[in-house]
Amino acid sequence: MPQFILFLALTLTCIGLGTVVAMGVGSAVFGIPLSELPTVLSDPQPHYASALIWMNNVTQLVGFAMPVLLFLLLFGGGNIHGLLLKPGNSIVMLSPIIILSATPLIDLSAMVNQMLIPEGSWLEHAFKPTEELAERMTRMFLEPGSGVHVFVAFLSIAIIPAVCEELVFRGVIMPLLGKMTKNIHASIWITAMLFSLIHVQFYGFLPRLLMGALLGYLVVWSGSLWGSIVAHFINNASAFMLFQYYGTIETPEGSFISHWIFYTLASLLFVVLIRWCLQRSAWPWLSFTYLGIPDSIGKRGA
Repeated sequence: MPQFILFLALTLTCIGLGTVVAMGVGSAVFGIPLSELPTVLSDPQPHYASALIWMNNVTQLVGFAMPVLLFLLLFGGGNIHGLLLKPGNSIVMLSPIIILSATPLIDLSAMVNQMLIPEGSWLEHAFKPTEELAERMTRMFLEPGSGVHVFVAFLSIAIIPAVCEELVFRGVIMPLLGKMTKNIHASIWITAMLFSLIHVQFYGFLPRLLMGALLGYLVVWSGSLWGSIVAHFINNASAFMLFQYYGTIETPEGSFISHWIFYTLASLLFVVLIRWCLQRSAWPWLSFTYLGIPDSIGKRGA
């Protein structure tokens, strides 16, 4: 419990520090006056796109990579299994297909999420501005005329979040919660909830919750954090590619991937792959160590 609380405090502190450092970068490197930064962040304009994307990168790196590094320096990697940065089993290789085949489930959860925020309700008034700002910022980074190099956009949207967020959530938070709860399902779903909440985009809360849970199961099934890193990267990279081809990061209407045939085939594939993962899961031999159950108890229960 103390390590978990300390890590949450470290993460929130580093996110705040990352915001301050990012604002410093915006001012010192890109020449945005400090007095104008709040306006630039609340009402982003295309001519500030390069500055904003690098400020976003700095915030992610300081806010998510730094607390992991500090935790390792303070406590070492023993309690979090060295972040499980090991090769893992064949499930790591299949994680891109697994996350893509989950598209129907993720899209269905997005529809349910939308229904939970009725049009014209106080929830819409509370959540819509943040959602629109995030969408506007993302589109600005991806628009060809924004001045942002395509690789920088790809780095910011696909690579940095996949690595940094997985280090924090599935690398540190999930194993700490596993030792606290002694229940892998509780640790996976609580971590997924925190993962979704920290994005502060409630129109996408359920899809991120389900994706976060799937990423958690990929870690324990594969025995490696690389399972979730690769899947997270593929999920974000596919959204990036969708925008490049269709001009939207959502499932484009009228395309094959929005057709019922695709949804049916993808759903069947997802079920088959999950069954396959359960049969070849690394969890049986990882469970006692991961949950912090003494070897003597583990052997008696085996």
